[in-house]
Amino acid sequence: MKKFIKNNVIVWLFIFMAIIIELLAVWFVEGKPLLTKPWYFLFIISFFTAILLIINNKIAQIVISSIILIGQAVLGVGMLYLYDSNGTYFEYSMLNQRNDAFGTIESYDFNMKLITIYICIISIYLISSILIYIFTRKNSIKQTHKSKVRSKIITASVLCLSILLVVLFPVFDGFKKNKDYVEILYRETSSKYQQIGITANSIYEVISGNVPNNISKKQLKNLSKEIYGEEDEDQSKYLLATSEYNGVSKGNNLVYILVESFEWYAFLNEKYDQKVLKSIYPNIYRFMENSLLLDNFYVREKTDTSEMLSMLGSNPTGKYINYDFPENNFAYSIPNLFKESVEDSGNTLVSMKTFHHAQGGFYNRRNLHKQIGFDQMIDINIMEEYGVKNTFNLPNGKKGDRTLDSQAFDKMRDLMFPNVNDNEQFFTYILSFTTHGFYKERENLKNGYNGENYYDTLDLYQVYPEGVSTMDDYLRTYCAALMDFDRGVGIMLDTLESKGLLDRTTIVMFSDHNTYYNNLAYFAKDIDEKFNSELYRIPCMIYDQKLLNKIDNNGQERVISKFTTTSDLIPTILDLFGIKGWKNLYLGTSIFIEDVESIIYSRAYGIFVTDKLICYSIKELLYSSKNFTKEDKKDFINRATVHLKKLQILDKIYYGDYFKHYEYKKPV
Repeated sequence: MKKFIKNNVIVWLFIFMAIIIELLAVWFVEGKPLLTKPWYFLFIISFFTAILLIINNKIAQIVISSIILIGQAVLGVGMLYLYDSNGTYFEYSMLNQRNDAFGTIESYDFNMKLITIYICIISIYLISSILIYIFTRKNSIKQTHKSKVRSKIITASVLCLSILLVVLFPVFDGFKKNKDYVEILYRETSSKYQQIGITANSIYEVISGNVPNNISKKQLKNLSKEIYGEEDEDQSKYLLATSEYNGVSKGNNLVYILVESFEWYAFLNEKYDQKVLKSIYPNIYRFMENSLLLDNFYVREKTDTSEMLSMLGSNPTGKYINYDFPENNFAYSIPNLFKESVEDSGNTLVSMKTFHHAQGGFYNRRNLHKQIGFDQMIDINIMEEYGVKNTFNLPNGKKGDRTLDSQAFDKMRDLMFPNVNDNEQFFTYILSFTTHGFYKERENLKNGYNGENYYDTLDLYQVYPEGVSTMDDYLRTYCAALMDFDRGVGIMLDTLESKGLLDRTTIVMFSDHNTYYNNLAYFAKDIDEKFNSELYRIPCMIYDQKLLNKIDNNGQERVISKFTTTSDLIPTILDLFGIKGWKNLYLGTSIFIEDVESIIYSRAYGIFVTDKLICYSIKELLYSSKNFTKEDKKDFINRATVHLKKLQILDKIYYGDYFKHYEYKKPV
């Protein structure tokens, strides 16, 4: 054994370097060079080690081990870039979105500090390995035939065992759809990378992501009890709760606006006079002052997840709807229920379209939106025919400035907000684009709506100055981009008003997520901690004159102060329009139900989020507010338990495509 160890110093050095490279990557992402559950990573290292030992050729060992270490380093740098640019961990489903991901990359701002360290480590390994090879070639210790055979048997056994474990662990986890989800609340855990490492997580995700779902026909059939309460005498317990505002908006048109990276701080910044900011963002203020405000609205998701939550009221774990379930039957979606409600009322649904001035193939939207229930998605390809200038997809294949929101609202106004009479309605869903990161200076913001140079306007009012720091410049561009969205809001309000539709149109304007691009939210909100709930508090407003009239008549404030999130939007809309729904099909509840608050369990980040707490589980707290109490903890556990039980039902619905096999039963 001593001879075996001495003859394979290069391999042992490889193991040491592989561990160092892994811990450095985790350190740069998580701030801690530690793996809490390193076993899977060690299985992978054992696999590579066994291969090197079987080769038993020193030059080949050096070449192959160097390639492995370089690949591991590239993976670490890539996953750090993914986290820094998008705030996400790698998941297998992202491979389906690879074309979309590369389509959004505008600059490769990789972490040069980590790259430099990796270059040094691999250089040291190469030099050391070559020196070891030269030395051991002259002083190699010959093994007996018996010891060689024994070594090969041990090596082959390690190889077979490591292959078995590397494959079986994620395969076993691939059948997680049947486990008790509530156990997530109590497990000792941390982030994916902090648990098993970046390299191990990547391999783990690829293997587990290819495991087919195992939702049986019996499980699907039994879902009717959990959705409809078929064996319960009181089926009303399974309906979404309704409020005193139930049906107040019935007969209204519906406009849904997902505002990319919308933040309060741009137009409600205490650093500047509110009158000045109102002059810069007059239409957002006009909208805000005539809306119900959700000032405790939080989101911790990417755009596609927030978009699906606003259309479907739920999202699955482990996969993305856009590419993993694009052919599912979504009978419970907001467009399907809205359409059915309009038809039941005797009115005519004139238009039900979605609008986005980028490529409709992105996130598979062109196909998915129709599958969810919309009649058509109008993307930049169609908008260009109406005169919208595509400044993002340039003819040379490069990416330019974000196409202007104001142009999309201006040129598409009659399609977005069609003329309808008293017995007609429309449903329009709009995804904005201009405020999307990254936030380097943009030329088209110097020639915005009616030729306005938004940067000059900021300078005129002496707000968000240029050149103070790089982050100040990013904030300046974001605020300039939001000015263009503001002009689009003005076009929308003026169009609806001129057509006599403003007072009978419900407009829900919400943000998909914070400004995580360029880590702008940390800077703008002056937050140093990696985790802080305030990072994820973003705007949501509901413009609805019928609703506001009733709120005012009741002597209530036009503000919802309880915790709310994207999953609450559909239950709220159903409540306002008097449409019944089954509560286990939606993760949230109507914002008007005072004694019930939802919760965020992020599918992409694996964390729970409330306004007072961020955690992986109750045993792994990442952040708690200063006024967090034992009662708050009990409340969190209750809310999280309800959420996870719903999620377990919803996963079966998604993975088994329940409504393809069973008809949606309309609530009576």
